[in-house]
Amino acid sequence: MAELRFCVYQYQHLPFPSLYERWAHAERLGFDVLWNVDTVVEPDRPKTTLFDGPTTLAAMALKTSTIRIGTLVTSLFFRSPVLAARAAVAVDHLSSGRVEVALGVGDPTAGPAAAGLEPEAPTVQVSRFREFVELMDRLLREDVTTYRGRYFWCEDAETIPGPIQRPRPPITVAANGPRMLRIAAEFGDGWSSWGGYDIDSEDRFFAVTRDRSATFDDLCSSLGRDRTSIRHSLVCFPPLTPWESADYFEDMVGRYRAIGIDEFVLYWPRSWRQASQEDSVFEIVALDVIPKYR
Repeated sequence: MAELRFCVYQYQHLPFPSLYERWAHAERLGFDVLWNVDTVVEPDRPKTTLFDGPTTLAAMALKTSTIRIGTLVTSLFFRSPVLAARAAVAVDHLSSGRVEVALGVGDPTAGPAAAGLEPEAPTVQVSRFREFVELMDRLLREDVTTYRGRYFWCEDAETIPGPIQRPRPPITVAANGPRMLRIAAEFGDGWSSWGGYDIDSEDRFFAVTRDRSATFDDLCSSLGRDRTSIRHSLVCFPPLTPWESADYFEDMVGRYRAIGIDEFVLYWPRSWRQASQEDSVFEIVALDVIPKYR
């Protein structure tokens, strides 16, 4: 199993001075990774402030110094592989080698229509996504890349300078269904899962995650990859409530570690409910509970 990591997920939906304070606070508390989001609308609250993902990621690089940073996820809906790779390399340099690359099809509620994008059949999306990931992988490894796929192509695309991290920054692939999980198993340094909007109980969330993790591990084995070398990341989305209490947090981590999860992506407190204890539990967990796992 990969080294256990704890990450914070902060949408860029606040004024920048407030975001700067939160990023600095996450770094002081010792979290491993700080994630933002790549959408053109706030994915969970309509008509809410939301700043651009890549631009905000550059600000994250400059306003932090030790925490790793990334966008969960860089979306197939909105980004060209060549331009996304160039942006990732720039942020890797701005952050002195701290960028994490996470790739996904993207949430269909997060603004493709607002961006003027036509919907595609899921089977087409998955096929396009495989090329997206394959090309990103190559662009981040090679100085000059020529690629011709069915959906993407490039001719002598330069990635100069290359990233600081070699052979490239780590790539996490967000995947739930079998075809997507296979892409994650084939290319990913990490795999990310989040439950789903249709998951309405903690027992169901656990069962779905357990089954996906088992499927992912089987796919890794079939491809000759060591499943323990690939990070298994869980976005702690409702109905999970990690800031319920310190005891709840420890129980959650224990249950999911037992099925192979080694990274927990945690929304900032009070992202989903206005529960008065969440801020204090967040501090207790960061200062007293998470250090037990180091």
